[in-house]
Amino acid sequence: MYKHTLAAALAAIFTLPAHADVNIYGFISAGVESAKADGAAKPADNYKRTTRVTDENSRIGFKGSEDLGGGLKAVWQLEQSLRNFENGGVNDKGESATFATRNSFVGLSDAAAGTFVLGNYDSAYKRLTDVGLNVMSNTTADTHGDKSTYSRGDARLKNSFSWTSPNWAGFTAGFSYGFDEDRYVSTPATGEQRQNNDRWSLAGQYSNGGLKVGAGYDRAGDKFKASSTTPTTYTPSIDKTQYYKLAAAYTFATGTTIGAGYEWARVDNVTTADTKQNDWHLAVVQKFGAASVRASYGKLGKLDGVVNADDYKASQWVLGATYDLSKQTQVFAYATKIKNSSAQNANFSVNPIYTSGQGTSGAKLAAGVDPQAFGAGLRVNF
Repeated sequence: MYKHTLAAALAAIFTLPAHADVNIYGFISAGVESAKADGAAKPADNYKRTTRVTDENSRIGFKGSEDLGGGLKAVWQLEQSLRNFENGGVNDKGESATFATRNSFVGLSDAAAGTFVLGNYDSAYKRLTDVGLNVMSNTTADTHGDKSTYSRGDARLKNSFSWTSPNWAGFTAGFSYGFDEDRYVSTPATGEQRQNNDRWSLAGQYSNGGLKVGAGYDRAGDKFKASSTTPTTYTPSIDKTQYYKLAAAYTFATGTTIGAGYEWARVDNVTTADTKQNDWHLAVVQKFGAASVRASYGKLGKLDGVVNADDYKASQWVLGATYDLSKQTQVFAYATKIKNSSAQNANFSVNPIYTSGQGTSGAKLAAGVDPQAFGAGLRVNF
């Protein structure tokens, strides 16, 4: 991380005073892997084994603060993905990397009252329930995310307000509220219709020595869909979506970390039966000086409330290893596989596989297909 020496250059870009405390940070990470997705009922829905060079979630950020006196600071951050830098910045959905795509905010931090920020920021649920169970995070073997097998309630909230408490004897609390600024849906003959898809979460984390425990609640409002017969008429399809999560991990003096997490989701539908689904995750990491070996297993359960509920199950295993060449540079290797039941299409959170619509915003993985990959890469922090 570079400080002060870059302040003058960044001042010209961000119109900050030259004496401001400005940091530039991030990492560049890439790997080469063999990936495929098979098991489809229709052979055309399979993804043939492919060797590919992947961006492993690289990013760059700028952040800073100004001491306002009396324990109060102004804080800010601009972080953006270097998504698919190895491919000219375009991913498999045809999306290009843009500025401030990741956690970007401005706010105030007080030693007694905590930190208040406005912007595009990870929900309290995502931040404070993370206890280190994602053993190969920021690689294709990443296991957390709304389309993956665990921690599906994670979200980065746009147009949001967030508060994070000070550390109270090892306990930290947080609250997030993301405002739906696109409430207008349509103006059919029956009058204007609006949605309320605000999303908020409340979470806490406790740390004591090698122990880390996180718990959280997340709630999203209604969602509308267009009528199949009258496209300009919208009706609410979901009343609300709720997530609950409890996770814990413990690191022993031997360098061994073990952890487990459980998440429960409920979707209250307007005209169809409500659905419920749980997921759980187990993880272990063993460090040997500069090296580590890592493993995890997660399970997405049946979707209660629908016909053939067991068809929506999925599971994922991960094996990995890392070696620190220096404080900044690391080499890593991994192998992972997701097993989807016939109606499920859980995917990799990083470098997902698509069986149709490649290169378009409609790219997707066919249900019942099993993504799998193994590879190795290099990561350099700065």
